[in-house]
Amino acid sequence: MPTDPTDVLAVERLLTDFAWFADRGDGAALGDLFLAEAILTVGGRDLRGPRQIAEDCRRRFTDPHRKTRHLWTNLRVEQGDDGSIVACALQLTFEQSTPGLPVQLRVNDLHDEFRKDGGGRWRFASRRIERAMGLALQTVQSAQAP
Repeated sequence: MPTDPTDVLAVERLLTDFAWFADRGDGAALGDLFLAEAILTVGGRDLRGPRQIAEDCRRRFTDPHRKTRHLWTNLRVEQGDDGSIVACALQLTFEQSTPGLPVQLRVNDLHDEFRKDGGGRWRFASRRIERAMGLALQTVQSAQAP
């Protein structure tokens, strides 16, 4: 069944908002992207509901040396038989935990299911983040003017 283009735009926005809020440690906004019964599986852990998801986001952001940037690409969207939307995408996560040490690049597969909330807005019903590979990238120190 074809997916409505406006629904695809809503899914794209959810993926972009997830990355934006995760990179800024905005747990409340990140949790709001999920339905009350949603499950986020990351690093082998199941986080259930917006509250646990928000708390995990805030916890990750408490380390002042940890910086992340999430990028997604190669989105595939399909209409589910039950009115849901299922999507897969590729996510690149760049993480620097200690200044001067190599930046980690994780290549992840995203497996998402979306459903509408009571107000008719698309939300994550589930998200599974699976690491496909990881790399260490050397950082380039910028030259400082005397």
